[in-house]
Amino acid sequence: MKLYLYIVQIISVVAIAIFLLVVGRGFSLKPFYLPINSFIYFVLLMGVVIGAESFAFRVLEIRFAQSASSKYYMAKKFTRRALIIIVISVIVIILLWVPFISNTIEDTLSTSGDITSVKDFGNKDPLGLTAVNSITITSTGKTANVYVVSETSYDTYKNNITLLSEHRVNSNDYSVSASHPTITFAFPDADYGTFYMVVQDLGGAAAALSYTLHKNVSHTFMDYVPLFALLFVVVYAVAIVYLEVLMKKHAGGAIYR
Repeated sequence: MKLYLYIVQIISVVAIAIFLLVVGRGFSLKPFYLPINSFIYFVLLMGVVIGAESFAFRVLEIRFAQSASSKYYMAKKFTRRALIIIVISVIVIILLWVPFISNTIEDTLSTSGDITSVKDFGNKDPLGLTAVNSITITSTGKTANVYVVSETSYDTYKNNITLLSEHRVNSNDYSVSASHPTITFAFPDADYGTFYMVVQDLGGAAAALSYTLHKNVSHTFMDYVPLFALLFVVVYAVAIVYLEVLMKKHAGGAIYR
């Protein structure tokens, strides 16, 4: 019964995850893009359900076991596994909910470099777990306009800077100079793809501009994963408390522990 139930649930998880990918229209093979955040919440929910079912089945197995040793051993084995899951869940909660650590992760994900004319970048990773949320451009004396455009716009208007500028993502903040050396602008939550930073040199120093792509973890991932990790902690903590009572009850008659 337990095996059949798990098989049905696993098939359901895979089928619904595929359905959510298709509905979200985010999946692609070329370039490869598998946005986990489009179905991670459902997979985690099923994980909590399966965890609760696993505990219920283990209680039934213990109830129908014949010897005290078997009862004690089965309870102890499940308790060890529950402790491992709780530790992992707590680590995930700390990493994603403690502001200092989550900010450190975002700082680590960010990338910097120099740009003289054109620089391409991907707005998300292939699993959709991280994304560019803002861009900083800094000049050390050069006067220039910097236009961030999609790959489609770049391919269409790259030979006409005036038309290209009309399709920029950074509609307001795009000009740097000696008197205004730094701009930081928000990057929209766009579809997965390649974008371009295009420099229109207007004079001044010949030095290259510097840029920083500020990246963060997906909001969906940040919102759902810690919450479900907390549910895992609750479910398995209840299981440990209950099984500890059973272990004490059968400890005296257990041959091996």
